Amino acid sequence: MERRRAWSVRQWLLIAGFAICGLLAWWQLHTHSPESPIQPRARLPDHVVTNFSGMETNASGQPNRRFAAAELRHFVTENLSEIDQPRVELLQPDGVIWTAQSATGLIFANGDQMRLLGDVQVERHGSQQVRAARLRTAQLDLWRKRELAVSTEPVRIDSEGDTLTANGMQLWYGAPRRTVFQGRTRIQFAPPKNHVEQGVTAP
Repeated sequence: MERRRAWSVRQWLLIAGFAICGLLAWWQLHTHSPESPIQPRARLPDHVVTNFSGMETNASGQPNRRFAAAELRHFVTENLSEIDQPRVELLQPDGVIWTAQSATGLIFANGDQMRLLGDVQVERHGSQQVRAARLRTAQLDLWRKRELAVSTEPVRIDSEGDTLTANGMQLWYGAPRRTVFQGRTRIQFAPPKNHVEQGVTAP
């Protein structure tokens, strides 16, 4: 009888030990320390292309758009591409050429929309039909199919000494060309080149 009683006590001690171990394991699984939060998964691109360049042609096979970037990073799940030092050339049928470049940019969806970010500079090369002009802003969206450039940031346009500033802009760079400026718009005209100061006589 004494031997059976001792064995029963030992069993109870083992059961109690297992129970305590189980409680400790449950507590560790259902609690976490605020000093060691779960680290989020790093955002990595699916494809990376350096020194990227491409060209788009119209229905007749003539080039109407050139694009280049120092680096392009594409994220498949986001359907988005990040670009560094992008440069875009828009070639119009009448010979007018627009060149846009910036520090960084984004390409959305199927490439119809491109957003230039940073120090955005757009240059319209002069021709017999139009004057040369340079535009500067902090953000510019280019819509390929609509041939439309949109900025919701302040813009500045310089052309042969004339200056225009506005709070935003919509520019249809294809034919027929037109521009709509948002907010307060200021224009400063340069004096005519043949301007001669009155009251000054050559010796």
